[in-house]
Amino acid sequence: MTAKEAVPVRDDGRAEDDFSIIEPVGFTPVQVESGGRKLLLSPRALIIAVCLLLGMLALVYLLVARSLIFETQPADADVSVSGLALPLGDGHLVLPGHYSYTISASGYLPKSGEVEVSSDGHSRHVVALEKLPGHLQVISDPPVPVRILVDGNEVASENGLAKNIPAGTKRITVVTDRYLPYTREIDIEGLDNTQRLQAKLRPAWANVRISSNPPGATVTVEGEVLGTTPLNAELIQGDRRVTLSLPEHKTVEIPVAVTAGVDQTLTPVDLSAADGLLHIVSTPEGASVTVDGEFRGHTPLELELSSGTEHQLRFFKDGYASVERTIGVDAGVERDLNIDLNAVYGRVRITSSPANAQVYIDGRLAGTTGETFNLPARSHNILVRKSGYEDYETSVVPSSKLKQTIRAVLLTAEEARWSNIPAEITNPAGGTMKLMRPNARFTMGSSRREQGRRANEVLRQIALDRPFYLGTTEVTNREYRRYQRMHSSSHVNGVSLDNDDLPVVNVSWNDAARYCNWLSERDDLKPVYLIERGEIVGFDAGANGYRLPTEAEWAWAARYERGAMRKFPWGNDLPVRKNSGNYADNNAARLVPAVLRTYSDRYAATAPVASYSANSLGIYDLGGNVSEWIHDLYTIGTGLSMRREENPVGPQNGDYHVIRGSSWRHAGLTELRLSYRDYGAEPRNDVGFRVARWVN
Repeated sequence: MTAKEAVPVRDDGRAEDDFSIIEPVGFTPVQVESGGRKLLLSPRALIIAVCLLLGMLALVYLLVARSLIFETQPADADVSVSGLALPLGDGHLVLPGHYSYTISASGYLPKSGEVEVSSDGHSRHVVALEKLPGHLQVISDPPVPVRILVDGNEVASENGLAKNIPAGTKRITVVTDRYLPYTREIDIEGLDNTQRLQAKLRPAWANVRISSNPPGATVTVEGEVLGTTPLNAELIQGDRRVTLSLPEHKTVEIPVAVTAGVDQTLTPVDLSAADGLLHIVSTPEGASVTVDGEFRGHTPLELELSSGTEHQLRFFKDGYASVERTIGVDAGVERDLNIDLNAVYGRVRITSSPANAQVYIDGRLAGTTGETFNLPARSHNILVRKSGYEDYETSVVPSSKLKQTIRAVLLTAEEARWSNIPAEITNPAGGTMKLMRPNARFTMGSSRREQGRRANEVLRQIALDRPFYLGTTEVTNREYRRYQRMHSSSHVNGVSLDNDDLPVVNVSWNDAARYCNWLSERDDLKPVYLIERGEIVGFDAGANGYRLPTEAEWAWAARYERGAMRKFPWGNDLPVRKNSGNYADNNAARLVPAVLRTYSDRYAATAPVASYSANSLGIYDLGGNVSEWIHDLYTIGTGLSMRREENPVGPQNGDYHVIRGSSWRHAGLTELRLSYRDYGAEPRNDVGFRVARWVN
């Protein structure tokens, strides 16, 4: 306001002269102290900023959060989730991550677990709570102590209350003494609730009338005394054993089948007089005792004998004369009986070869062979012993009426060993093999002067002493087909070579060797023939398995007889003897170019094995029928060396194997001779084989 402005007038008309004039002053800004705080926002602005921040956080939470929903059984169960979990409808809103949860409901066992919530989607889980067990109160009629079974298993109960029964349909059985089981299916609702079951029990007994002649017998059932006859007894249902006993009478036990509620009267039981007791001793002890022909034991012995009758007793013991007695006993009376048995002797003469051997009887030295021994008439062990020989052992029962003789043939250790090796065996295919024990020195082959001789029959000096088994016949089609089921020996111009009992043909040497290895495997023996990559590459001369016979073994078995070598299967001279083998005869005229016109063997081609006589060793068809594959590789010697060969097994190298013996195709002098040798490797319709085996 300036000085020219009007003077204010008051409402009462007076000028405000009495008031001071307001003078303008200079502006001075407020000074802020150094280091103090300056309030940038008002409280209202701060509140707004906080609200905006929370809203943004809530928005981000809503965008990132996923729903976690639990479907529970029961549906009203309480769900608790760890961490930041916002209840939302039927579930919770949570950030992705790992959470623990607990679900609980009244009457159910709480359940806890862990879930993983991913950012890919919502998480939904079904959780069923297990009901708490229930309780069952059984009220029985009549009110008796009961036991409670749930599904067949007894559970603990007190005053008829069974606690903690799992919820569900259960088969409840109420059992108690003297009543029938009561069974009912109950739906146990659980939830810690107690249910009631009214059980009306039916009696499990029946009234049984028991009587005896004479009366007054004590009645016992399963150890419990019920009273004396006559008696009305309540017996529990089932198969019962009722025992009646009366002094001086035999105790009687009778079976009674009791049905609950069905009363019955038993037939009166007749009680016979009690047995007497007989105490028996004998000298010596151990005598056998029979009563009326029935064996009752050995002395000393207590016998219960029926009273009022006589019994025939017989006493006997090895080495003693039997004794018979007639005995009677009174009811309930005990008697003693002493029996003396008299020894009985028999004479036994013991001899031996060689003589003067020691004789042991029942383990004690009794004398030497050549003596006669007086022995009790019972079984004795006899052992005859001499230095350098195996013991001879036998047993004998001497007789008082007959003098006996025992002759002990003593064997050396070697003889005893061979006596335990069977003279004949059967191989796994069913073929029979005989034990050969050669101890021979002979010349194999034939002289240059022998008519029909071939150049390959060079003379060789042989020593043969290694024992072996040799097949009595050639391997048949039946035996070979156990190894090769589909093998066929085929036919010749319609004449069959394939029947079961005919010798197998059309097999190579390798086929025969593989068959031998197959036999070895079946008998758990070490195979002789060595096979690599499916090929036979050699043999093991120390193996104990089956094999083909060596040429030396075949020649010895076919030709050697009393120190000489036979020329033909039937002897040393022509013509062919009747029934001596299967060769090319008139029956084979349409199959082969040359035949024996004056000989008939009844077969056009092969004949069943063992159709003709065996040789002196019991071996069939070493000449005729089919020629045979031999173990040895084929070679021709020079004949210049006279060195004796010990148990030869053939050369180490060669392309072919030896074939020995004539066949159904042969009629010439050369082939009919037992020294005839052939060779080959491939199958032929007139070549078969037999098997051999060393004895180790």
